Amino acid sequence: MKKYLNVFIVASILVSFEYYCLNFKPSLSILLFLQAKGYIQQTVKISADPGRVVSLWLGWIGLGAMIIMNVYSMRKRFAFMHGWGKLSNWLNFHVFCGLLGPMFILFHCNFKVHGLVAISFWSMVVSFSSGIIGRYFYVQLLKARVDLENEATQKLSRLDIAFQKNNIIVTDDEKRTYTNKALVFAGLPSEFENINPLTALASSMAGDFRRAFSQPDVPSAWPDISKYILSDYAVSQRRALLLESFQRLMGHWHTFHFPFAVFMYLVAIIHVATALILGI
Repeated sequence: MKKYLNVFIVASILVSFEYYCLNFKPSLSILLFLQAKGYIQQTVKISADPGRVVSLWLGWIGLGAMIIMNVYSMRKRFAFMHGWGKLSNWLNFHVFCGLLGPMFILFHCNFKVHGLVAISFWSMVVSFSSGIIGRYFYVQLLKARVDLENEATQKLSRLDIAFQKNNIIVTDDEKRTYTNKALVFAGLPSEFENINPLTALASSMAGDFRRAFSQPDVPSAWPDISKYILSDYAVSQRRALLLESFQRLMGHWHTFHFPFAVFMYLVAIIHVATALILGI
């Protein structure tokens, strides 16, 4: 996913810079510079205004990205496509197109959203925003509960190996205390049985946010690697224990996400057909 994110950031910066220049600093525009050097025909009107060449190209690219992203859904549903790479890689591509498409379409209309386009645009915003959340749900459900529990046990066994290498003796009670603290740090609520799915989501995301900036506390005598071992263990264990909650959330999410996606495409088709027929 990181490589897709880098491409998206670079594309966003380039398009943002060019549109800023076309709107406020034409002398810095890359496209106008290329036109002055003869790489773009002089008859082509370079402008950020909707309906011009730049806008139309961005609109087509954005729409194309929004259409191509559905290959992920086809990969899930059609048996003959099941051998076409890992589903997780297709999901990353799906999310990438879901980010890139709306960004290009936003510049396509030069931030002037109104009328029928506004309905499609805001449906698109809701769709791609919920899609990012849906990816988080998907990551929590990548493995079965038994696999996650086995994974957590294997990760925790590395802690004993680290103690042995460093000749550290730790009691079972002390190990259990800091293991439980790591679970809380990673976002596992103390009362996780029959937990409200939204509470599970909030707690899980809070734990991942904490892990992005720090690691769970351990005694100073423990090796430094024990923090990371406990952190990895806690995430696997949390995902195993909250699996049912995320399965319920995934079902609710799909019910919410699908209608907005369908409506977005329907309105986009009407918009494109109207523009082509009326020449606007």
